[in-house]
Amino acid sequence: MKIVFKRSQFLQELFPFVDINNDSALKTALENFYSLGSTTAEVSVNHDFVNIHIPNIDPEHESKEFYRATNLCAIGKFGEARPILEKLIEQNPTVSEYHRNLAQTYEEIGDHEKAIDILIDALKWDPKNHWALVLMGNIYARHYDDVDTAIKYYDQVIEADPKNYIALNNIGGAFLQAGRNKLAERFLKKAYNAKSDYPNTTLGLAILNLNNSNLQQAFEFSIETLKSSTDTSNQVYQTALSLALDCSRQISKSDTGKEELVEFIKELEQLTGTEIRIEQEENMPTVAKVEIAENHGRDFHKILFKPGSEGVDHLILHELFHLKFIAEARKEEVNKRFVLMQNTFKDFRASIQPTINRLLKEGYPSENISNVAQQLFEGIHRQVYNAPIDIFIEDGIYKDFPALRPHQFLSLFNMNQEALKAVTDKQILKLSPPSVLSQSKTYNIIGARIYEELYGVRLEEKFNASPSELELVNTFWDEFLEYRNDREPGEEYELVQHWGEDLGLDKYFRLEEEVHYAKDELTSVSPESVLDKIERDPLMLEEIDEGQEKEFKEFLSKHTSTDINMAVTMYMVGALEYFKGMDSEKVRDIAFEIAMLGRSGISPEKNGYRLNKIPNVSFSGYKLLAYYYTSWAIALPDMVSQLQLPFEKEYQTALSIKGSK
Repeated sequence: MKIVFKRSQFLQELFPFVDINNDSALKTALENFYSLGSTTAEVSVNHDFVNIHIPNIDPEHESKEFYRATNLCAIGKFGEARPILEKLIEQNPTVSEYHRNLAQTYEEIGDHEKAIDILIDALKWDPKNHWALVLMGNIYARHYDDVDTAIKYYDQVIEADPKNYIALNNIGGAFLQAGRNKLAERFLKKAYNAKSDYPNTTLGLAILNLNNSNLQQAFEFSIETLKSSTDTSNQVYQTALSLALDCSRQISKSDTGKEELVEFIKELEQLTGTEIRIEQEENMPTVAKVEIAENHGRDFHKILFKPGSEGVDHLILHELFHLKFIAEARKEEVNKRFVLMQNTFKDFRASIQPTINRLLKEGYPSENISNVAQQLFEGIHRQVYNAPIDIFIEDGIYKDFPALRPHQFLSLFNMNQEALKAVTDKQILKLSPPSVLSQSKTYNIIGARIYEELYGVRLEEKFNASPSELELVNTFWDEFLEYRNDREPGEEYELVQHWGEDLGLDKYFRLEEEVHYAKDELTSVSPESVLDKIERDPLMLEEIDEGQEKEFKEFLSKHTSTDINMAVTMYMVGALEYFKGMDSEKVRDIAFEIAMLGRSGISPEKNGYRLNKIPNVSFSGYKLLAYYYTSWAIALPDMVSQLQLPFEKEYQTALSIKGSK
């Protein structure tokens, strides 16, 4: 057995009553200590080092009894481990780890003096015992607030093994716990340099930066911890998640990333040649949406977000990316519109009829069931279109807007929690058809997977996916990875189509080529001029020739009452004229397009609505509602009542007007 000491202050700490600068005295003291029974230790002393050789001694300690003692310590049964360790030391006092483990049993119960005495013996037998050095330093740092002495022991760890990241981390953690942030930083950085993906170290650095009010760095180290953690139930992972959420909430209330967002808006305005406006909107089915200028008859794009949502800047940025993708696809003339097929809701409702029948049998009101069916229909089609595109968007936001990552992290966390609830909540499970639930879950897991990829938050397992669902998720993810780094404009629509087909949802929708969009139409007639015209001529009298005007006014005086909205009535007259002779399927297509546009509400006071099926026409809110009601009355008369539009009198009056001409 060989032991080597540097002639230093550390040696003096272990042998305090020996003059280590007196060669003769030092040699005698060490020979006396290390000679065992008939075995005499051989000690040689030179200027810098002391070498000790003990013949015929094997420091082997891997015995069954030692493992039994360490296992007892691991589960907190220190009292049971202590006599085992004491007996092992009596049998072989040269094993440093026996002493170190025994010292720990005393340190755990608060007998620090006893622990120090035993640790000195551990270090006499092995001055490079890292864990004995760390434990000794911890006792002095935490319990005696003696930083100078603690550092003497900690420095021995670095000197013996500068790459021992666990020991270095423990030292940094001890100083962090003691409130010594500068010293904590010194050792935690050394640990990080030795191994940058050790979760305990990155968490320590996160806490350290939070203590120093460096929120952005605290957030970044928290994310590193989440990414490198393997056990989500581990306290390190849970603490990192809580810390990341706390930091992101604080950062999202600041102006961090605002400049990047403003610059991106300017960039998109230049790309599209159109102004972008950001507005709040309370009554939306989603937390944010984009309204493309050309689709709404405006000369500006509008980003709407629901006030009170966390991570608002991310929500706005996400919708701006939708606009960016559309603009890039339009530039290459490959943009597509998402259009529902004929009879889609009727077919969808038929597909979930067994669930509807069950709910009726259980006593649920038919009106409530119809509302649920409509919500399911709208929800799954939002996912069909958005889910494949959204993962490209989130990947792009993460790469291009690092300052906004805390906003993105917080916003996506909330979205994923909602997505998880939507497919695991007991009440939702009870109301949802299994097929729709499975389709929605598959899309939601894709969202959870990109979140894990970017931020290390593991939610996928909580969705309890079946093997077939997981197989589809893996297929979708592999397809995304094929496009991820070299996606061309418009290629995201291929994923919309493919995923819809794989989930059996393609029978409800089609992607239409957007051949062109006429921006000139918007500038020739502004929304303001349209509004002025409606205010000046709400009954469209300017569009009626002089020969009809007198006859029309006489009819109104005879056939209308004060409780009829005459603006709607006259728009219905125009609608009846427009639909006259039109194939019923084309009328139905228009009816469904208006219904899709109306999902987020049609405001009577607003102007500039546009329909793909009625090109080159700008609709006011009342005019669109009139066409809405009329198209359904013609094509789907049995379902008009479900629109809940109070225009029956207006429609009957419009029919009378048409009949009088």
